[in-house]
Amino acid sequence: MSVPSSPRRRDRRTELRAGMSLLASAAADLGVGSRPEVRVLRDGRLWLAELGTAVSAADVYQAARGLVAAQLEAIADVSGRPVEDHALAWLVTLQTNEVMAGLEDLGLEGDAA
Repeated sequence: MSVPSSPRRRDRRTELRAGMSLLASAAADLGVGSRPEVRVLRDGRLWLAELGTAVSAADVYQAARGLVAAQLEAIADVSGRPVEDHALAWLVTLQTNEVMAGLEDLGLEGDAA
């Protein structure tokens, strides 16, 4: 007799599938494998062709959070430094990149140096 899975388990599986798709797509962007097909459905969900499933924006967001958290934990484990150190460094880098992109938009990137 099979036991139906709980909504929480189904949600977790959906997030894991979305995470796999995110990782596969990011790897493909870096030249590993091929780019998986992703289409937007009429209801706004994304169809992940490689996995044969549809996911919502919330599923994708949760999956991305999980991937980033796992990466931060792995970096902290390898470095022996707390997660906070790496998270703050990433935030500063992203904020700096945002400022530089803003300068580029204004045509001021040469003036920043």
